Amino acid sequence: DGTAFVNAPELRCLAGDALAAEIAKAAPQIALVGPTPQNKQAGVLGLFLKRDELVNGFASYAKAGDDSVMLWHAGRYWFIGAAAHLGQERGWVSLRDGCLCPEASTVTWEVQDGTAFVNAPELRCLAGDALAAEIAKAAPQIALVGPTPQNKQAGVLGLFLKRDELVNGFASYAKAGDDSVMLWHAGRYWFIGAAAHLGQERGWVSLRDGCLCPEASTVTWEVQDGTAFVN
Repeated sequence: DGTAFVNAPELRCLAGDALAAEIAKAAPQIALVGPTPQNKQAGVLGLFLKRDELVNGFASYAKAGDDSVMLWHAGRYWFIGAAAHLGQERGWVSLRDGCLCPEASTVTWEVQDGTAFVNAPELRCLAGDALAAEIAKAAPQIALVGPTPQNKQAGVLGLFLKRDELVNGFASYAKAGDDSVMLWHAGRYWFIGAAAHLGQERGWVSLRDGCLCPEASTVTWEVQDGTAFVN
């Protein structure tokens, strides 16, 4: 505890079949949800799908819709980082815990703010029933409202109705009265775009956030102005 050794009665040492069974319990999908300080690293949060490959003996995950972002354990930490750095002690989001399943941890997650890792106490890792319940919370209808720079993309804003189909593991929506326009999550963003591009990383309006419900985000939306996305 910083000054002396204290009892840890729930700590267990596993080997053999018991250890193999514990590793095999790794959830098929997990999600990191919740706000971070100044929305740092919000784009790399969200839903992760278990990979077949163990990394450093632990389960590893790829971000749904963007397998250039992965989750793995290395050294003393779980990391979310670039797939190119898989297995290394580096990343954008970290959890200092040797637990075999990150959703089991009660340690505070940290995010890289550009110079150092800082605590993100509201960040949560969900799996199983807790994750299913969070996905099921998706609102039956949502609306994007408010002015945009030079009224860009104003015509594709408005009311959206939830579709039966999940896209990349997230709820998806169709524009009320015009199902040629849809809202979905792909990679690191929510997009409003053409139904023909459903599930792809392209669109007219975007939100760089891995949140499971776009209305929960505090990140600034962006609109395409013809040459680039602008706030």
